[in-house]
Amino acid sequence: MGAVARAWSALAGLFGSRDPATTGRLASANDPPVVLVKAKVQEVLRRGVPVNRLEPGPATHVARVVFADGSIALIRSLPEGHLVDAAVACLRTRVVAVPADAESGGDIVLRWRRGHVLVELVGPDQPD
Repeated sequence: MGAVARAWSALAGLFGSRDPATTGRLASANDPPVVLVKAKVQEVLRRGVPVNRLEPGPATHVARVVFADGSIALIRSLPEGHLVDAAVACLRTRVVAVPADAESGGDIVLRWRRGHVLVELVGPDQPD
């Protein structure tokens, strides 16, 4: 094993691997990157920044939500498969994000004139 591989292995063991392919799980709501992105998105929601667009994300059923101020987060719809409706709405009308109810199980709700979708924050955006 090379020095780089040993160093990578030590870092992954120290911080815990966040790669779903190696761990078999998605990031949990208590992982530090998810907590940080939730705090940032709460500030965006507080200021009432509209959603600019939705882009395909790095994994299946995950999208990048891009806010008008340039903030970006990875999201997943609850239930899966409803992000297409929100992406089409972004092209046709104004979409806003509002905090979700505590009992809904999601983090934010994307709303537009004729619909809405409940989404969960997956984590911060990373370069592909």
